[in-house]
Amino acid sequence: MLRSRLVLALSLLATPVAAQDAIDFSRLRPATDSFVVMVQGRPVGYELITLEKVAGGFLVTDDTNLLPRMQQRTEVAISATGAMTSVRQRGTIMGKEVAIDVAYADGKAKGSATVPGPDGTMTPKDVAADVPANAVDDNVLLPLLPGVAWRPGLVVTVPVFASGRNAMHQVTLTVVGTERLQVPAGMFDAYKVTVDGLVQGMTLYVNTGLPHRVLKAAPVGVPMEFVAAR
Repeated sequence: MLRSRLVLALSLLATPVAAQDAIDFSRLRPATDSFVVMVQGRPVGYELITLEKVAGGFLVTDDTNLLPRMQQRTEVAISATGAMTSVRQRGTIMGKEVAIDVAYADGKAKGSATVPGPDGTMTPKDVAADVPANAVDDNVLLPLLPGVAWRPGLVVTVPVFASGRNAMHQVTLTVVGTERLQVPAGMFDAYKVTVDGLVQGMTLYVNTGLPHRVLKAAPVGVPMEFVAAR
């Protein structure tokens, strides 16, 4: 999932936020966000993300349907303090089964994953890694972004663990501007945010008003967009 030249100018004025302060879980509210998945300007599927407050913390559920190419359901449990607890994913990609079962505890992530590799083949792998207490699973980075205190020029770094690939990343989110954005959900003023540090970069558009919903997500170099439907 290309950095704008404007980042340089803004970064000179911005104050980086420490990773542990990037996401304030007390700001999160139960929410359901639906996205239309667009490829080359045509709708090909949907993504439905629900964040619930449950006993002991939060539960994020992500249902993505791009049939016949892909269908998957991901559930991530998070403690009340924001520590990842577990991730469970089941689905299919081009008819091949994918799965993630990872538990977070005592500074470690342990479990197993079967996801497509660079050549598209599904290979089961063990997941075992040291992770910082404030790490965020890559499957829930977007639905947790309303917990960020967004503002012009903001630069934040978040430690992100890609549970399906057993890899840690330091992900930097940079507000590079503000735009008027039209999506199926309506017309909004949005922060344009670059996402760097993952295997694939991404550009996000986040509502400038509370609760700072993600309105659009576009992986860099791929003719695909996720746009807010409601």
